[in-house]
Amino acid sequence: LAQVLSVLDAMALSFVQGPIFPAVCHGRAPAMSAATGLASPRPSASPSGRGQSAAAAAAATGILPAAVALALGAQAAARRRRRASAVVRPRGVAIARSAEGAAAAAVSSDDFDVVVVGGGPAGSLMAHLLAERHGKSVCLVDHNYSKTWPNNYGVWLEEWEVLEKQLQLGLIDCLDTKWALTDCYFGGSWDIPVAERLRLDRAYGRVDRVSLKKRLESSRVKVVQEKLDIEAMAANVYAADSLRHDAQGSTLTLPSGQILRARIVVDATGSESRITRRISAAGEDPSPAPGFQIAYGFECIVDGNTHYDTKAMTLFDYRTDHLSFDPEWEARAQSAPTFMYAMPLGPAPDGSGQRIFFEETSLVGRVGAIGFQECKDRAFARLKHLGVSFRPDSIADEEFCYIPMGGPLPVPGQRVVAFGGAAAMVHPATGYQLCRMMAASSAVAASLAASLAAPGGCRPDAAAAAAYDAMWSPSNQAQRDFAVFGGEFLMTLDVKALRGWFDGFFRLPEPLWAGFLAGWPSLPGNEGHESWWARLTFGVQLLVKLPPLVALKLAGGIAQYTLSYGPPLMRSVTPFFGEPPKYTWDAPLPSDDVGDPGAKREARAMMKGGAEQPH
Repeated sequence: LAQVLSVLDAMALSFVQGPIFPAVCHGRAPAMSAATGLASPRPSASPSGRGQSAAAAAAATGILPAAVALALGAQAAARRRRRASAVVRPRGVAIARSAEGAAAAAVSSDDFDVVVVGGGPAGSLMAHLLAERHGKSVCLVDHNYSKTWPNNYGVWLEEWEVLEKQLQLGLIDCLDTKWALTDCYFGGSWDIPVAERLRLDRAYGRVDRVSLKKRLESSRVKVVQEKLDIEAMAANVYAADSLRHDAQGSTLTLPSGQILRARIVVDATGSESRITRRISAAGEDPSPAPGFQIAYGFECIVDGNTHYDTKAMTLFDYRTDHLSFDPEWEARAQSAPTFMYAMPLGPAPDGSGQRIFFEETSLVGRVGAIGFQECKDRAFARLKHLGVSFRPDSIADEEFCYIPMGGPLPVPGQRVVAFGGAAAMVHPATGYQLCRMMAASSAVAASLAASLAAPGGCRPDAAAAAAYDAMWSPSNQAQRDFAVFGGEFLMTLDVKALRGWFDGFFRLPEPLWAGFLAGWPSLPGNEGHESWWARLTFGVQLLVKLPPLVALKLAGGIAQYTLSYGPPLMRSVTPFFGEPPKYTWDAPLPSDDVGDPGAKREARAMMKGGAEQPH
């Protein structure tokens, strides 16, 4: 009888938990797999529901009397309740409940190695590399995915060519315009004539953002166009249930109700991400607050005089004589400087004018230092003063550029891997980010892929720490600390000091200034900035190129910054003060290894054997 009941028990459980019976009991057909034509399993019913279903099954088929089926169903439900009560569930809103995690994992089409949130250049490139180069299953989530990227991207051609050698993506075909020369205007101070042009014999290019986006698309990446509402309240703790972590990975719940399951989540939502926490690490002095680059740009058709050489890209025009008609306006431009950036794009379609992209830019400033309307007004006034006439009805591709710069790095210990702007990869003193991010992408993708393929399975916390270390090694952090000071110092300068600063900066040997602007390993010239000694040597060489008053300001700025923000700057240019903290993950110790194992074993042995009698 016991053997018969055991067999019947197994038959009943197999039938009730199979794909056909729950669907029939609930009045719907079983889901069918397109690949096999077989019924696909659905999420299981509650224990009590299964007990009722077992009874209905027995009655419907006539295999067993209803009473036996009810007993078997109750027995199975009791076993499941006992198993569930034995599970200790971790606390915290960021931890996925085991049943929901299992349900999400059961839907194979929504189970991925990596979910990338954000479909800009950083997210698209990371998704592409993981899927195409490393063969990982990837989902990219971005509600704006089908839209054109909004920003113009300018790059030094030498950097772009190095990136093509590294990534092999056909990047050279993703430039719509190239200039062999780059021009700057710093006249009006330090005995530099207003009309004097500083010409850099270094090529520049404009990225065709439509072509680059197309190049980074992959048929291996599943794209979901929904907006995720995630806000980190603390490391790995979120305000809602949109993102939760467990030991095996993460669960993302979309507004539509769709559930995505991933072993690793990458945050590529930009510099003001709500997913990644960015505050100074424990034991570190507080970092300066971010600065902001604000710019208004537009493409137009210019008839006649263009002022700027159409065979060169104009990187900086810091002159203010175009505002001399209004002393108040000119004074404002001197205390809150902006510069013109001009990209000649070739003849107009009708052949009677030149297409040019102009942009008036505030390099970096605090909140509220300058606004878009002021940048626009200054741009139009500058062009009018220079005798540049453009067709008002030809204005196109208006750009409202907003780039947060500097600020702290991501908090160590976070499960989500930030990348691009979300990982503070924007250059703190220049606003460049695209080439830096692309230079880091291979190492970060390789790190994630290695973690996913690790013997014994992927440990998501270890994977995140390794990826952050690939981005922000102590060496990279020290180089960034030096650049953060640069951004802070530039914010304190008026237009006269900025003219002297940049005139001296671009009179350094090209590898030195180019390396500072790049600021990332493997990019040209960066070897001149990778060690404390190299940065110190760079600083000394720059100091002697500056006008004396600007050099004096720099010395004062170093002292003030160190008093305000502690040792990071000194640590970046001396061998003292240690090194920045590493992104590391330590596996939990087995319980037997916590504390003093020998003392605890001795105590247990003594308690078990009884107290030894004194002699």
